[in-house]
Amino acid sequence: MKKTNIYEIAKQAGVSHMTVSRVFNNPDLVGKKTRERIMSIVNELGYRPSQVARSMRTKRTNYLGLVLPDIINPFFPEIVRGVDDYARKNRYNVILVNTDNDYEVQTSSVEMFINRGADGIILGGIAGGKKDTEFLNKIIDRSIPVVLIDRFIPGVNASHVVTDNFKAAYDATEHLIKLGHKKIGVISSPQKIKIYQDRLKGYKKALEDNNIEFKQNYVFEGEENIESGYKASSELLKKIYGFTAIFAMCDFMAFGVYKYCKKNNIKIPDDLSVISIDDINTSALLTPPLTTMAQQKYEMGYNAAKILIDSINKDEMPDRQLILESKLVERESCKRVM
Repeated sequence: MKKTNIYEIAKQAGVSHMTVSRVFNNPDLVGKKTRERIMSIVNELGYRPSQVARSMRTKRTNYLGLVLPDIINPFFPEIVRGVDDYARKNRYNVILVNTDNDYEVQTSSVEMFINRGADGIILGGIAGGKKDTEFLNKIIDRSIPVVLIDRFIPGVNASHVVTDNFKAAYDATEHLIKLGHKKIGVISSPQKIKIYQDRLKGYKKALEDNNIEFKQNYVFEGEENIESGYKASSELLKKIYGFTAIFAMCDFMAFGVYKYCKKNNIKIPDDLSVISIDDINTSALLTPPLTTMAQQKYEMGYNAAKILIDSINKDEMPDRQLILESKLVERESCKRVM
């Protein structure tokens, strides 16, 4: 049986073989009727273009690497969906690697994507310390298209898509202040990470604008998990500061607050109001449902993929910084106090 090729398809469609090639590689350059006629013949003949041949011709593999720190965390699935939706719409495949917040896994995964010819990389969870900064600069110096997601590193000329973390924390704190709260404890994620530095600054600014003194001993720094939120609650609430509210910098830490309060018969919001940032899907299922600042997680992933693919198609390095707004989702975990 004779093997079908683009010349046979072109002959049956009454077009040049270049037009058939454009349908596979740049479909927007071909008129809709012609494109549909060609694809009808392609499907009828059961033709499938060779990805290897296409890669050799275009110098592209049409796949992207996506590196995330913890896919167990419900914050990330919507990001993955956003990346995949835009990539698929533009004929790109996405390969996901989970690093478990391990620096060595992160660096080896990125090197793997580079060595296997990924057209670009979306990198999440990078902390921004000296090692991360040097590593990221090496990637950029090698002209590897990369977009950071949910992270921003000062001094590194990399594209990124992030939430306005200063404003998210400011709005969360001000919401509590408007409800009458003045003694607001903070459970902070690691301050070595820029986005959490910005959240603490937002908290401080909201206090300042409302003539409330900032006290460093009201802040407990931990990790982005339930256990850390539980430990922080124990450290803060056992002291005699008389907190009426807790601001947790991520929903997982807020879950730890809930766990501690349940074990110690502290009622939310009657005894303690709780607010957070993220709005992962389980936040609305808590008792009471958690008030939180919703990040645009799907849009974060979608836009990161768009910035990356657009730059690849233009043979340029990504050069865009996008900051997304968060939105207060008011539920039942915060109460007005006198």
